[in-house]
Amino acid sequence: MARIPQDIIERVRDTADIVDVVSQYVDLKQRGPNFFGLCPFHSEKTPSFSVAPGKQIYYCFGCHSGGNVFSFIMDYQKIPFPDAVQVLAERYNIPIELEKDGASNELFSSLYKLHDIALELYQENLFSELGKEALEYLKERGLKEDIIKQFKIGFAINEWDQLVKRCKDKGFTQSQIIKSGLFTRSDKGTYDRFRSRIMFPIFHQSGKPIAFGGRIFNNADPAKYLNSPQTPLYKKSSVFYGLQATRDSIRKEGYVVLVEGYMDFLKLYQGSIHPVVSVSGTAFTMKHALSLSRITQKVILLYDGDKAGGAATERAGWVLLRSGLIPSVVRPPNGTDPDDWIGSAGPEAIIDSIMKPIDYIDFHMELHRATELSGTERQQYIMSISSELKNINDGIIRNDLIKIISEKLKVDEQDLIRVINTQRINPEYDSKQITETNNRHTFNSKLEKAQVELLQLLSSKDNKIRAYVIDHISIELFTEPLLKRLAEVLFDRNLDVESSAIIEYFQDKNERDSVAQILFTKDQSDSFEEIVSDCLKILKSIPLKEKIYALRNEIREKESRGEDTINELSAITKLREELNGL
Repeated sequence: MARIPQDIIERVRDTADIVDVVSQYVDLKQRGPNFFGLCPFHSEKTPSFSVAPGKQIYYCFGCHSGGNVFSFIMDYQKIPFPDAVQVLAERYNIPIELEKDGASNELFSSLYKLHDIALELYQENLFSELGKEALEYLKERGLKEDIIKQFKIGFAINEWDQLVKRCKDKGFTQSQIIKSGLFTRSDKGTYDRFRSRIMFPIFHQSGKPIAFGGRIFNNADPAKYLNSPQTPLYKKSSVFYGLQATRDSIRKEGYVVLVEGYMDFLKLYQGSIHPVVSVSGTAFTMKHALSLSRITQKVILLYDGDKAGGAATERAGWVLLRSGLIPSVVRPPNGTDPDDWIGSAGPEAIIDSIMKPIDYIDFHMELHRATELSGTERQQYIMSISSELKNINDGIIRNDLIKIISEKLKVDEQDLIRVINTQRINPEYDSKQITETNNRHTFNSKLEKAQVELLQLLSSKDNKIRAYVIDHISIELFTEPLLKRLAEVLFDRNLDVESSAIIEYFQDKNERDSVAQILFTKDQSDSFEEIVSDCLKILKSIPLKEKIYALRNEIREKESRGEDTINELSAITKLREELNGL
C-alpha cells in the first residue's frame, strides 16, 4: 500500500495545535494550564473533557476517550488514521506525497475523484434544461431549492455513456472506472449505471461522496430506487444517509431519529428536525447500531406506517437492544410514510410525536396484539419474544425487559426466564462479533497502579527523571500486556518523548484511551526518587506474598493428608526474609 511518509506525519502533528483543532468542534475554556469543555463523544452537562496543550493530548474524565490531534479527528469524524492526517494536512496547507509501495491508496484517491466528477455532472444536469422535469418533480414533492443544493441532489440523464465519457476524458483507467460502482459492463462495453434518475449522493462522514441512490420519477420502471453496489469506498451495512450533516445535532440533542428513505430524511431535515439519519438502501444492521452508539444511546425509529414498515421497525428495534441502545418508536398515521406525514400535518406534529415516542416493547406488543392473544398464539408469541431476549447479551437490559414483559403479559417472571433459557443464541447476533465495546483497559490493582506510576515518570520530558527510572527498574517488572508495550516504547533512551507521538504506537481505540489517561496525569517530578522506591517495593513484594499464600495452601493440603511440609515451611521462611529485605 502507498503510505504517508513519517516525516509528513510528524510535520502535520507538530503544526496542528490540538487546542486550535479541538476548538473548531468544542467550546474550550482555559482553567490553569489546560482547557476544558463539554465532551463531544458523550452527553454531559458539566465539562469533563480536557485538552493539555503542553502535551498536545486530550482526555475525557467522563467517558475516558483520549488521544492526540489525529485520534481526535479519527474519533470525531469516524475516519481511519491516513484520512485524519489528510484532513489536517489540508487544513494547514501541508502537501502530501505518498510513498509508492502499492496501488491501494491510489485506487482510493481515484475512486473519490470519480465520485466528485459524478456529483458535479449530476448537479449540472439537474439545474440545466435536461433536468428541468426532475427539478420540478422535487419541488412538487415539497423540497426547497436550498435543501436540494445543500445535499447536492442531481440528475442522471437518459444516456448510456454521459458519465463514462467524462471520466475517460479525465484519464481514468478501465479498472478504476469499474471499481467505482458508477458503471456497468457487458460484452458490448461499459455504460453508466444510473440513467434517467434523480441522484441522491451518499457522503462519508468526512463529507466526501462515496455512493449514490438513484430514484425514478417519470416512468414505469419497477425498481423505484437503484443504489450503488458495495465498493472499496462504500460499505452499505454501516453507512447512513445524511450523517455528515446531522452528527453534531444528534450529539447536542442526545437522540437520533432513524428513517428509511432519502426523501423522509430530507423532508424532516427541511422541517428543522435535524437529529435524523436514514439507512441507505439496506436493512438496519449491527454495524449501523455500532456507528450510532458512538454518537448517542437513544434511537427513535420513524419508519413507514404500513405493514412492511412495522416489520422493519420490529427488526431494527431488536438490533438496537442487542447493541445496548435504547429504541423507541413513532408511527406515522394511517399507513403513511414520514414524507407524506410531514407534508400533510406539518413538522410540528412530527416534533410533538418525537418528544413522546412509544416504548419499543409497547410498540412490539401492539404490533402483534400480544395482550389479546390466547392459547397457541399466545404461547408462540412468548416463545418468539423469548428467543429475541436470549440474544441480548447485556444482562441489565435483558433483566429489565424480562420484568417489563412479564408484567405486561401477566406471566410469572421466573417462568419467562425458564423459557428464555431453553432458547438458542443466534450466532448472527453474538455480541462477540462487535469488536468495539466498552473494552477500555482499567488498572485498579496495587500492582497495576505501581506500573502506571512508573510509566508516568518514564514519559517525563525531563531526561534526568527518565534516566533515573530506566537505571532502577527493568521491563520485566511490567506484567500487564498493554503497560509492558508502553514501557518498551518509553525505555528507548534515544526517544524524544512527546506524549502526542507516543499515542500513535497504539492503533486500537481502547488502548489509545488508556495510554492517553496515563500520559495525561500531572507530572510528579518533585518526588520521583521516592515514587520509584515505593513502586519497586510494591512490584517486588506482591509476587512474594502471592508465593507465600500459595505455599500456605499447599501446607494445609499436605497436613490434611498427613504428609511432611518441611520444604514448604523452609521456602516460606526464605520468602519472608526476602520480603523483609525490601
